Amino acid sequence: MSNQTDEKDNGKRKYSVPAVEVAFRILTLLSRKKFSQSNLTEIANALSLQPTTCFRVLQQLREDAIVHYDKRTKQYSLGPYLVVLGERAKENSLDIAIILPYLEELSERTGLTSVLVNRIGNTRTTFVAKNEGEDFGLNVSVGRHFSIVDGAYGKCMLAYMEEEESNELLQEVQHTRSLSDDEMNRLKADLPVIRDHGYATNYGETINGVFGVAAPIFNMDDNVDMTINLLGMTAQYDEDELIPKGELLKETAERINAKIKGQGNNLYV
Repeated sequence: MSNQTDEKDNGKRKYSVPAVEVAFRILTLLSRKKFSQSNLTEIANALSLQPTTCFRVLQQLREDAIVHYDKRTKQYSLGPYLVVLGERAKENSLDIAIILPYLEELSERTGLTSVLVNRIGNTRTTFVAKNEGEDFGLNVSVGRHFSIVDGAYGKCMLAYMEEEESNELLQEVQHTRSLSDDEMNRLKADLPVIRDHGYATNYGETINGVFGVAAPIFNMDDNVDMTINLLGMTAQYDEDELIPKGELLKETAERINAKIKGQGNNLYV
């Protein structure tokens, strides 16, 4: 059997390379605090992998310094070369380089934690950059994954998708997230309101006591794969006090979007 498999989905061909998939899943697992130092059995069990397959991939990642192996504890962790790759990715990513100063500005103006969230695959999002506010900032972990239905960031991304795509994703996650029909209908009803306002809010709906505000960042294809966000504690603000925060994020996102489009045009000059 070939290592590369094709499948059709809505007329689009998808490609899968099993070894690459396994390697990415292992690295993602090791990036989580709970599994940051794990042995072979723990990794294989957590990912439902055959131990022999898991071991072969870990050995290759170890040789490339992408994972580190502690002979004393027999545990694996993320390796030092990922620091180099991360710095290079940050330097070479036009969008992220543009956005980082705005995160700092948002935290300085509000005292809140500002976060850049990126869509990963179909149904997940992750924190890719942060700036923690000095006054009311939350401590968040870059690399932490969330469902597309979680938080203001997820709602913001869903709001700017084609209706058919958002409905398909909501159906896909409904059972795994145990969302009731009422919760799903409320979420769908929020999406046109979010587009109208230009930002999304979440007031303790995903994590009790935590609020979030998110605004969309458009890529060169006018799709929303990233959002800028402000996070804080609900004890600090009433829900209606999030409106000025949303307007600030919207205005900041518009500045970022204009700069991204301008930079994109200059790439060919």
